Amino acid sequence: MNVKKSYIVAVLLAAVIFISVLVIDRDEEPIPNSKKTIEHEAPSGPGVVSDYIDPPALTDHQVALDDLYVKIPYQKGDIVLTKRTTDDYIIVDITAQDTGELLYTYGEAAGHGNEKLVFREVPTREGKVRLQMVVEIDSEAGLIRKVVETKVVYDPKPEKVGNETISAISRSGEFPAENVEVLASLYLNWVNESQDLYEGYEIGVIEK
Repeated sequence: MNVKKSYIVAVLLAAVIFISVLVIDRDEEPIPNSKKTIEHEAPSGPGVVSDYIDPPALTDHQVALDDLYVKIPYQKGDIVLTKRTTDDYIIVDITAQDTGELLYTYGEAAGHGNEKLVFREVPTREGKVRLQMVVEIDSEAGLIRKVVETKVVYDPKPEKVGNETISAISRSGEFPAENVEVLASLYLNWVNESQDLYEGYEIGVIEK
């Protein structure tokens, strides 16, 4: 009789331990990919305007954001650079000096250590898209270690998006790299409008 009672107690105890382990595992289960990449979905916003200061290490076709720079097809003497700062981004608007036309808008997420988010905003017929890339950098060596993520953010999103392709490559063909280029090919379709986009940009790390 005592043996039978001991057996029942042991079985009940094992069941309690098993259920407790399940509850603990469920409570401690991590959120998938919660901290792996930077995520900013909000529009860049107007921000606080300040003077653009050009680091001495950059050439006439390189525009500084924060830790990163972008290459542009214009010489700086032919354009106007306007810096804006929001809670999340450092943004540079590039306008034509003679007409005041907005040519490019680039931005970089503030902070986040060696992981940097950079984007270019491209106007569309019904809004804009953000060609976004997250890279890991070595600021001391002035190199990009790897591309963490590429992404297209729509503002607003069209009714239909076809053939969405966005990718990033090292300009030297390997990593770490001095320069990385992101290229995007998109087909956007609204109710009464459609648009093909093929856009890209090139970035590097500002030497400190």
